Amino acid sequence: QHPKGIFYRRSGMNVTGRVVALFAGQGAQYLDMGRDMALNFPEMRQSFTQLDGLMKRDGKATLSSVVFPRQAFDADEKQAQEAAIQNTDYAQPAIGAVSAGMFRVLRNAGFRANFTAGHSFGELTALWAAGALNDEDYAVLVKARGAAMAPPQDDPNFDAGTMMAVTGDVEAIEREVAALPGVNVANRNSRTQVVIAGSKEAVKNAEAPLQAKGFKVVPLSVSAAFHTPLVGHAQKPFAQAIQSVSFQTPNVAVYSNASGKPYPTTPAAIQSVLSDHILNPVLFRDEIENIYAAGGTVFVEFGPRNVLTNLVKDILGERPHVAIALNGSRQKN
Repeated sequence: QHPKGIFYRRSGMNVTGRVVALFAGQGAQYLDMGRDMALNFPEMRQSFTQLDGLMKRDGKATLSSVVFPRQAFDADEKQAQEAAIQNTDYAQPAIGAVSAGMFRVLRNAGFRANFTAGHSFGELTALWAAGALNDEDYAVLVKARGAAMAPPQDDPNFDAGTMMAVTGDVEAIEREVAALPGVNVANRNSRTQVVIAGSKEAVKNAEAPLQAKGFKVVPLSVSAAFHTPLVGHAQKPFAQAIQSVSFQTPNVAVYSNASGKPYPTTPAAIQSVLSDHILNPVLFRDEIENIYAAGGTVFVEFGPRNVLTNLVKDILGERPHVAIALNGSRQKN
């Protein structure tokens, strides 16, 4: 411990600074994520139990049964299990349950964060971890956000869109994207990466022109073009859910994707910002730069992978910092 925060030493690198809890949002979901922690820590099972109860109330399969399915003995059953967890009804609650379970385990062991922040869906978990939401209301909003993101059932041809990561010179990427029809920059992730989003056809048509300019493109396994008007159908029901729960003043600063700056502290203002969150671009690079300027240097990622850890390293470069993912590889679990 250090008067200015935490003193961290590893591989000859000394870092003194304040601790940042980062919470994952979009990204690859997979079967059995968090299994070992769920088997060994009641805190992880608590996260799943709360969401299981809400799913069961609506007559749906429980989150636990989707994330931790029975053993599949044929390819069709395995494929069906993998498809189920990619559905937003379960994908987002799964990330929320794993992230919150990890945070509970570390918090009970003495972990304390000076700041919290999340990427996309993870911002909801960041607000909960900072004390702006209680456990029950967090579970309600996690489930509501996943359900709101599902395509409208009355339009079988509805295209919710998709997303693609583009790596290279960010300013050059944005100039090229501005000239491409039907796509927008949805995430400004780091010094070298943005994520573009649009209709499935528009994103597919953007691949070749961007590759021809020398940029690396990676289509993302997501169910919608998050943070664009294509998820406008989700904004109203999620905003209604936000208004149905209670918010409190956070215990620590929570940084916003929309502005890159701390959330306001009054409950009504928090609700207002969060209500439009899914429509606004994610300014993750700005967020991390502002946290670093405020003294945050030790970044701990809660979630199923290490996406945010790698982005932080790209953003901060050689500046003194530490970034740690609690589950750095999906293969290691």
